[in-house]
Amino acid sequence: MRAVSDFIIGTTAVRIVDTGRRIRVIDVEKQAEKKQFKKTVVATILAAALSFGTCLTVVNYQNSQTLLDKQVYSLKTEIDTLERENKILEKKTEEEQLSYNKIYKKALAMGMNFPTKGQVKEYKYKKGTAIHMYRVPG
Repeated sequence: MRAVSDFIIGTTAVRIVDTGRRIRVIDVEKQAEKKQFKKTVVATILAAALSFGTCLTVVNYQNSQTLLDKQVYSLKTEIDTLERENKILEKKTEEEQLSYNKIYKKALAMGMNFPTKGQVKEYKYKKGTAIHMYRVPG
């Protein structure tokens, strides 16, 4: 059984606690100061832990940002390289590509003739039907 008694000795408040096996004399003011000190220490530790966690998060974000910036730079460099190569290839295809007029002139020079009216036949067909072409002797 626990018995608690409060006394004032001079200007000091004292609490006497009898637990059955021991009698403890506690200075109430010092006990309150210890509790306040413990609360302050716990609050300081929590604030430090929170600050440390925040700092780690900021450093992690900065590291991620740096990595992303490097990737963006490398991708921009790759895009520039690909654009240059594309321009070179476009110029090559323009140079190699024959225009219609060049083909027409070359064909005329090689002896191309247009068909005469007797060589052109017109016919009608229904949509979806097969068309068979035969060589007409003549």
